[in-house]
Amino acid sequence: MIDRLRSCILFKYIKQLILRYKEDDVPSMSAQISYYLILSFFPFLLFLINLLSFTHLSSEILIANFSTFLPMETGTLVKNIVAQTLQAKSTVLLFLGMLGSLWSASRGIYAIIKGLNKAYDIDENRSFVKLNSIALISTFGVIIIIILAFTMIVFGKVIGTYVFGLIGAQAVFNIIWSFLRYSIPLTLMLLTFSLLYKYVPNRHLKFSDIIVGTIFATIGWIAISLLFSFYVNNFSNYEKVYGSLGGVIALILWIYISTLIILIGGELNAIKMSFIE
Repeated sequence: MIDRLRSCILFKYIKQLILRYKEDDVPSMSAQISYYLILSFFPFLLFLINLLSFTHLSSEILIANFSTFLPMETGTLVKNIVAQTLQAKSTVLLFLGMLGSLWSASRGIYAIIKGLNKAYDIDENRSFVKLNSIALISTFGVIIIIILAFTMIVFGKVIGTYVFGLIGAQAVFNIIWSFLRYSIPLTLMLLTFSLLYKYVPNRHLKFSDIIVGTIFATIGWIAISLLFSFYVNNFSNYEKVYGSLGGVIALILWIYISTLIILIGGELNAIKMSFIE
């Protein structure tokens, strides 16, 4: 029984993951990434909201959908800070904040590059310009995918309702849309992680090489976010311990757990490659 368990591929993955988790110091690397992402979180959100102002999408749609994955305290914190900042008169400060968010977010991507390279045990030999270009392009890529997701969710329903209404099948579209409204963000999330794992590390990879980590990161991030939100809303006492900082602490923990999921996904891809080689 024990020999059969040891020969199981899942057991091998778990064993290697535990070893690599310690050797590559994944928790410390996640903390480094979280530092930059926390600095860029609110400016990055404001940057998205300002981009949405050029479309027919409202900031309420973005925040409402985003808050689904956040604890109640953190969601309230996000709404309040965004509302107060948008009321500010200085567009110059807002613009500088956006630039700062892009820089900080790109530093977070840069830290992810280091973490994924460490997972594959490879050194970084790309030029400074190329490396920072990858970080910035990845940051803009995330922005575009987020906007695309919300655009498809909002306008997809409008267009679908109109088209199916012409043929008298609006009820059919309502059934289809109940599936699409969840599958569209999920598909775009899979796309985001697959592009991140394929093009960010300093190694040539095929999409088949990164499928394990991509699926884990997508499902893992959604599951952990919802579970963490449920726990904070129902069982934790962050407000009692941290007072008004409870929402901030919950946000920091959520970002840290999210980066852990991303790096673990990279480690799983590296483990798969080691089995092949």
